[in-house]
Amino acid sequence: MLLADDLPLSRIRTAWVTWGLMAACVLGFLLQLGASPLEDTLALWPKDLLADPKDPHQLLRLAGYMFLHGGWLHLGGNLLVLFVFGDNVEDALGHWRFLLLYLLAGVAGGAAHSIMATDPETPLVGASGAIAGVMAAYLLLYPRAKLFVLAFARLPVLLPASWFVAAWFGVNLLEAATGGHGGERDVAWWAHIGGFVAGLALVLPLRQPGVGLFQPALASPSPRLGWLRRVSFDFAPEVKTGEAHASHGYGLADGRLAALGKAVLFVVLLFFSAWF
Repeated sequence: MLLADDLPLSRIRTAWVTWGLMAACVLGFLLQLGASPLEDTLALWPKDLLADPKDPHQLLRLAGYMFLHGGWLHLGGNLLVLFVFGDNVEDALGHWRFLLLYLLAGVAGGAAHSIMATDPETPLVGASGAIAGVMAAYLLLYPRAKLFVLAFARLPVLLPASWFVAAWFGVNLLEAATGGHGGERDVAWWAHIGGFVAGLALVLPLRQPGVGLFQPALASPSPRLGWLRRVSFDFAPEVKTGEAHASHGYGLADGRLAALGKAVLFVVLLFFSAWF
């Protein structure tokens, strides 16, 4: 379970678009719970989209389905991931370019799901495809950022963003290839994949001038999350160079040995956590 990251904003003061998208998803879900016909109007039906992709109503569904959700857990999970990744991608792209990436990734996810759907008569709802595009953009921009994750719902750990996002995408590829037989069959795996690929392609032209790819990790996490780091098992240690190497008397080999020791300890802790 993803909890937070350690990247502060550096170009914008507030991620207004991220917060606005989160509010729109909440509003859309609340309207679904009432007597509003919103779900009937905006849910994406793959069969209908493929039958007439130029129909304005189908294009509306292709843009609107991402503001609907299938339940509280579905909504909460998507909002959490968007909260963690969205503000920093918005910081790198700017408000309007970030909104464009989000919407286009969502459209790409809906299209990919419609083309690959094994049951085209089941409607698609959810922001996962759009958020997958945001995750892809984050991966290219900040692969070494530190993510705080509750591993196996038990152990707090620090992971490089590249580990988490790559593992997430790998699971989606596996589930899509096996038709969801390894997990939940009602998850729109191809929507995730389509949105992710779109995000990879879109972040290159949409990033602001001067914003580089593969930015290095921060020297330390933001102060507001410092307490979380103190209780987390760190798989993303800070790299000490120059004078730090000389003063502490260790080199690359020692760093690798420490990483191996942490990995072994993590497996031991995970084994014992199964008894609690």
